Amino acid sequence: MAALAVKAMLSLLRLVSLLLGCAITVAPSFLALAFAYGAWEPPETTVAFTFNLLPLFVGLIFGMGPLLIGIPKLVAGPEKPKVRVAAGTFVVISVAGLLIIGFDGSVTRDLTPIALLVEAALFAVFIWPAKHFPANPAVNTDAAR
Repeated sequence: MAALAVKAMLSLLRLVSLLLGCAITVAPSFLALAFAYGAWEPPETTVAFTFNLLPLFVGLIFGMGPLLIGIPKLVAGPEKPKVRVAAGTFVVISVAGLLIIGFDGSVTRDLTPIALLVEAALFAVFIWPAKHFPANPAVNTDAAR
């Protein structure tokens, strides 16, 4: 029964990680577009793609850690330490970026603490206990065997 609860928790955390990664990826582009429309100067239709391109790349850098964690069998087990290190690095970059710029706006001030808590939980569950996963195979069900 406990193993089933752990599997359900890990699946839920991976789903939340994918959703958070997608949200963080598109958030800078959406917020820049909302600011442009709020200032009554929307981008012209000919440059709308390039207007959203740079914020999308910034969002991809911030959202890559949760996206990597959310993909099953990518950050799992002792077989893929390089991907685990990359995902951990991207999560640290994301947390640092959220701490630096996340508390500035009215929307981000409310959502940043939630995102920081979720990223801390993801780091604590999937990145930090890398040595504990091989000893407890019931917890890490998607590790390569």
